Amino acid sequence: MIKIVKRFDMVFVALWGAVLFLPFLGSVHLFDWDEVNFAESAREMIVTGNYQKVQINYQPFMEKPPLFFWIQAMSMQIFGIGEFAARLPNALIGIITLVFIFQTGKKLYGQRMALLWVLMVTGSLTPHLYFKSGIIDPLYNLFIFSAVVQLYRYFINKKSIHAVFLGVFLGLAVITKGPVAVIILLLCFLVFWAFQNFGKFFKYSDLLIATFTVIMVSSIWFGLETINRGPVFLMEFIKYQADLFLNPVAGHGQPFWYHPLVLLLGCFPASVFGLLYLFKRKVSETHEQATFFQMMQILFWVVLILFSIVETKIVHYSSLCYLPLTFIAAYYVNHILENKLKLNKIQIILIATVGIIVAGLLTAIPLIDYYKSQLIPYIKDEFAVACLGITGDWNGFEWIPGLLLFLVVFISCYYLLKKQIEKAVYTLISFISVFLPVEMRLIAPGIERYSQGPAIDFFKARQGEECYLETLGYKSYAQYFYGNVMPPVNPKSSEVNWLKTDSIDRDAYFVLHVNNIRDHININMKETGRKGGFVFFERKKSVKKYN
Repeated sequence: MIKIVKRFDMVFVALWGAVLFLPFLGSVHLFDWDEVNFAESAREMIVTGNYQKVQINYQPFMEKPPLFFWIQAMSMQIFGIGEFAARLPNALIGIITLVFIFQTGKKLYGQRMALLWVLMVTGSLTPHLYFKSGIIDPLYNLFIFSAVVQLYRYFINKKSIHAVFLGVFLGLAVITKGPVAVIILLLCFLVFWAFQNFGKFFKYSDLLIATFTVIMVSSIWFGLETINRGPVFLMEFIKYQADLFLNPVAGHGQPFWYHPLVLLLGCFPASVFGLLYLFKRKVSETHEQATFFQMMQILFWVVLILFSIVETKIVHYSSLCYLPLTFIAAYYVNHILENKLKLNKIQIILIATVGIIVAGLLTAIPLIDYYKSQLIPYIKDEFAVACLGITGDWNGFEWIPGLLLFLVVFISCYYLLKKQIEKAVYTLISFISVFLPVEMRLIAPGIERYSQGPAIDFFKARQGEECYLETLGYKSYAQYFYGNVMPPVNPKSSEVNWLKTDSIDRDAYFVLHVNNIRDHININMKETGRKGGFVFFERKKSVKKYN
C-alpha cells in the first residue's frame, strides 16, 4: 500500500482531498453572512440572466467582483440552487490546492515534506474547514499564493514566463475579491527585496509584462464594467475597501491580537508545530529551498500584520496565512525527522493545552442542552439567552468524537514525550483530517438550530408566496436566498422604511432579534410568533397590486 501511494502520490493527494472535502457539503444551511451573501449573488445571476452585474436583493452590490459568483452560478446551473452547489467550488479548489502545494513541496524538498504539508492543511482545523465552506477566500488565497510562488520562481531563474503567470494569477485575484491582492504581493516583494539588499530583481521588460498582464486580466471585468457603466462601481468599491481598513465595519472591530489568537487556535496543530520557525532567520538548505522558506515567512507576516492593523477583523481575513503557516509547520517537522531531533518542550505543552481546549469545546457543545440552565445566568446578551431557549435536537452521541480527539491528543503527547516524533505527528494530523468532516456533520446542524435555524425555517416557509421579506435591526442575506425572492415588481420594495410605514401592495414579513423589538416595530406591524432569539412580524398589504 505504501509503495502504491509513493508511486501514484499525486493521485493519492487528489483522492485524499476528495474524500475529505466533498462529503456532507449540503448537510447544513449556509451561514450568514458571507456564505449566504455570495450564494445569493450567484442565484440572482441565474434568475436575472445578468452575469456581469453583481447584485443583492436585485440591487447593485459594490463590495465584491464577480469571478467566484460566476463559478458558484455554474455549479448551481449543474447541481441546482442549494447548499451543495454553493460549497462545491471550494471543495474542488481545496483538491487543486492540495495537489499544487504537494507538487511545489515535492519539487523543492522531497515527497515526505510535500505529504506533510498536505496533511498539515487537512489536519488543522480552519485550513481544512474553509474548503468545505461557500466563501470567496479559498479561491482568492490560491490565486495570491500562486502569484507569490511565481515571484519566487522568477527570482530563482529570471524567466519571463513566470512574470506572465504572476500577472495572470494576480489579475484573477483582483476580479475575485479586489485590489488588496496587489497590495499584499507588493508588500511581499518589497520586504523580500529588502532582504536581498535591494539588488537587481526584475528586468524592466518583465516588470512591464507582469503589470500589463495584471491590468489585462483584471480588465476582463473591471474594465468592461467601467466602459459600460462608468466609474461608479470602481469608486464605490474602493471607498468600501478603504472603509474596511479605517473603520470596524458592521461591528467587526477587534483588538490587535485577534488574528494571532485565531491562528493559534484555529490552525491547531500546525500553528504549534510551526511556531518556532516563524521567527527563524536562516535555514541551512540549498539556495532555492532557503529562498522559498523566506518567501513563506514573509507572506505569513505581511498578511498577519496587515490584517491586524486593519480595523475590520473577521476570522477569514487572515486565512491567507494558512498555506505559509502549514508549510512552515511541515518544514519544521520534516527537519526534526531528518535530523532525529527532539521537539521543544514548550511546543509539547502547547499541543496538550490547545488540544485539550479544542477537544473540550467540541465535546461540550453537543451537551449544551444539559447545562445551559447553569450558563444562562452568566450571559448578559438577551438574544443569546433566547437562542438557548430552544433545543439543539441532539441525538446524544455527538460528544463522542470530541472525546476521541482528547484521547488522540493525549496519545500524541505521550509519543512526543517518548521522542517518537513521526508516530505522534502522523497520528494527530491524520486523525484530525478524518475527524473534522464527521464532527462538523454531527455538530453543525445543532449549532445552526440555536444561531439561525428559526429564521431560516421562517424564510423557507414563505417560498412561493407573493410577499416582501426583510430583517430589521440586524443584517442578513438569508431572507433573499431561503425565501427564494424574485426580482421586484415595485421599485420601492428595497426601501425598508416604505415596507414599514407606507402603503404596500403585498404582505410584508419582518424578522427581528428579541433584543431590538422596541426600536423597529410600529402600530401597523403585528407579531405572529417567536422562536429562539427571533420574533416574527407581519404587515398586511394596504393598496392594490402594483402595475
